[in-house]
Amino acid sequence: MRQERKSGNMLKGSPLEGTKPDKAEVGNGAGLGKDCAVLCEEPHREACCEPHIAGADQDIVVSKWIGLEGTARLAAANYERLRQRFPARMIAEAAAFDRYLSVAPEAATAMKSGVCGIQAVSRGGIFAGLWEMAEEAGVGLEADLRKIPVRQETIEICEVFGENPYELLSGGCLIMTAEHGNALVEALLREGIPAVAIGRTTHGNDRVLYNEGRKSYLNKPRG
Repeated sequence: MRQERKSGNMLKGSPLEGTKPDKAEVGNGAGLGKDCAVLCEEPHREACCEPHIAGADQDIVVSKWIGLEGTARLAAANYERLRQRFPARMIAEAAAFDRYLSVAPEAATAMKSGVCGIQAVSRGGIFAGLWEMAEEAGVGLEADLRKIPVRQETIEICEVFGENPYELLSGGCLIMTAEHGNALVEALLREGIPAVAIGRTTHGNDRVLYNEGRKSYLNKPRG
């Protein structure tokens, strides 16, 4: 699967040009490592900064939705263009996705609920996040594309600008691994945090996506 990374890199001339990166953007890390201070603010930091590393044969859980940050920026920066196609309330809702950008609540809940690895999703979207998590942990993965959570607003706005929602800037979304993914999902849901299991980590190096029975492979994101 080809990695254009167009939306994640904010290429010149794109509808996202000129928007400022969020301070909470987090780099790679299948464990929290250097990113723990960003992921978990007080009072959760002590628990969050314990080492948690992804491994093979673990469930992959995704919190909230992909593409939140990119959608919010596109909606806020392109209101008039979007208004030609969509109702004002939909655009306002999309622009307000920035209210979901903090990942501290799900990180803190995950630490108490059997999480093994955490990867913050940011530039390059969920495709880059999955690759980076697997690469750092030294594992493969199998994920169901149709299970990856995405808001309808993101799909509609990406269609207008020719963006790929799976490569869109995705601050506010975490990839987590756990031996008992359903238990982690249930713990997050009890805290009011949407979450879903999308696949499993595997032995080996293949990073595989399934879409209605069709098999494809994640490529290494462009730097």
